[in-house]
Amino acid sequence: MEDFNFEQEDTNINLIVACNAETPPLTEALLISAFERSQYYEASLSHELLPSIVELGNEFIISVKEELEPEGDFVHQIAAIRDGKLSIFLSANKMTAKATIEMAWGGKNIDINDIKAECKKLGIVFGVKKSLVDRLLHQTIEAEPGDLLEGTIALGLEPKHGKNAYFKPLVELLTEKIRRPMEIEGGKVDLKDLGDIETVKPGEKIFQKFPATGGTPGKNLLGEVLIPTAGKDAELEVSSGTTIDKKDTNILLAKREGLARLIENRMEVDDVYTLAELTPKHGHIKFNGSVMIAGDVSPEMRIVATGDVIIGGFVEQASIRCRGEITIISGASGKPLDEPYDGRMSNCLLESGYRINVAFANQIDIIAKRDVHVHKQLSHCNVTAASLRVGRGKFGDGKLVGGKIKLSKGLLVGKLGSPSDTATSVSLNRSFVLFKQKELDIWTKVEPLSDELDALKNRLQSFLTDQQRAEIKEQILNQQYKIDKLNNARKRITKKRKEYMSQVAVEITNTLHAAVTFEIGDKTIINDRERGPSIVTLDEYQIEIKPR
Repeated sequence: MEDFNFEQEDTNINLIVACNAETPPLTEALLISAFERSQYYEASLSHELLPSIVELGNEFIISVKEELEPEGDFVHQIAAIRDGKLSIFLSANKMTAKATIEMAWGGKNIDINDIKAECKKLGIVFGVKKSLVDRLLHQTIEAEPGDLLEGTIALGLEPKHGKNAYFKPLVELLTEKIRRPMEIEGGKVDLKDLGDIETVKPGEKIFQKFPATGGTPGKNLLGEVLIPTAGKDAELEVSSGTTIDKKDTNILLAKREGLARLIENRMEVDDVYTLAELTPKHGHIKFNGSVMIAGDVSPEMRIVATGDVIIGGFVEQASIRCRGEITIISGASGKPLDEPYDGRMSNCLLESGYRINVAFANQIDIIAKRDVHVHKQLSHCNVTAASLRVGRGKFGDGKLVGGKIKLSKGLLVGKLGSPSDTATSVSLNRSFVLFKQKELDIWTKVEPLSDELDALKNRLQSFLTDQQRAEIKEQILNQQYKIDKLNNARKRITKKRKEYMSQVAVEITNTLHAAVTFEIGDKTIINDRERGPSIVTLDEYQIEIKPR
């Protein structure tokens, strides 16, 4: 409509309608159409005012037509020019800043200078990324008036926390070597060929400490320095067979010739006692060092060692005990005792202060401070350890049938139980029992203190002098403090117990047979049917067997 015009007054846009006797009535659609064709189409149209503008305009047009008003212009504000708006929000930890841009309505759009000025106003002096700012501003090119654009524009620098000290052997350990048997023709391996026994020599570098690092400081967007957490240091321990390198205090040297052995973060150099086999003609072995038997160990023989014990052959009805690691390349077998002896159920015992590795085991007692790894099958054995893996590879593919298994952390096995429903018991309660004992110990200390507290409160009710009452109140406060301190300690232990028990699990990667008993915490369940791959955990105070 040619009678529609628009003009700018400061930041306001006014509608001008030339009214005469021929002027048709106004409608919202006509006003919107005319405004969108005008040069001010990018301004912010006041849609909420359109009904009243139409009403007032039509009243004026009618007055003109009825000659109540002279011909003239109807003028009313219809839109406004608005510059773009910028808001920058700083995260609570002062490590991230996000910008929100509202596109201009016909006015000036936000540019990089506006962002710089707003950052300065907020105190942001670090971490503004030009690439992120450019990416956000690039979106404004195709954005429409009033569109809201948001993007991260600044990132703080997280501190790099220090690394804990760690250690690395500088020589090949025999226990690692024997896990890689000698290869023979056709790609096969000879499990009984241990290869050459390589001993370390005096002065040889055998162990290295990599010290803890302090980390690298970070910085938040306000320029405040963030201090990193330094790594925890650990001492390079010296044993009777080792010494610190004078040229480098992070290097451990062998002090004598012997077999290098690693336990936790400590390296030992043991004397080595070797035999082709162990029979009655050799006698029992009690040795201060490591023992290596290339062949079999005959029935009723005993080995006691302070280091590792490596058996290249088979162990039958024998007893092997050591502080280090026990490795049996073949397997071990025993027979049940008529009467349990010193906790043992069979006449074959493997007891280690560290780990135990064996190809297969049948009717023996196994006790390890750490984990036990049985490569193929475990039958009717009693195992006490931190954890047990039956099978090779990432997923245990071995079999476990019968016996009583007592663990702290967990069990990984391919097939558990047997099709004939052989009774098999798995308990994950070794640590649970320790936790409960600690809680009970604290409770036994709290009970007498509570009795004494009740007695003091009863005395307070007696007719006493003010001084006596004050003394008793002081005693009550002290007694209550002791009780609260013990109760808080018990609560912490209880919390740790629940967290620990929520993480223990039995994982079966192939088949779980019936008649397998699981004991976790104070709950017991007997599996009643054959299942596929499964995982057994303590969930909400109940033992659950779920598909794996």
